[in-house]
Amino acid sequence: MFYNIDSHDYSVRLKAARKFLQDGDKVKVIVNLKGRENEFRNIAIELIRRFQNDVGELATEESKNFSDRSIFMTLVPNKAILQKGQETAKKREKTATTGISAGV
Repeated sequence: MFYNIDSHDYSVRLKAARKFLQDGDKVKVIVNLKGRENEFRNIAIELIRRFQNDVGELATEESKNFSDRSIFMTLVPNKAILQKGQETAKKREKTATTGISAGV
């Protein structure tokens, strides 16, 4: 991802990251800076922080590095949020299976 990413591209990456986090996987957000783009480092850092805020409570920050040409942050799924989502999914499956067997 680059610091001047388009809004649609940003939303696609955000949607994919949320899916990975809901599946229990880690997400590493990288912003590459080439040549003179290094002068706009503050915009890249704001982009990564905005990405973390948009992911919300679904993930917590594991590590970050804002010193090199490739600025990155590693996000880890929040265990409490994942467990709540799995419990509701199990409840839905139970009601769906009992509803089918009752109708047959």
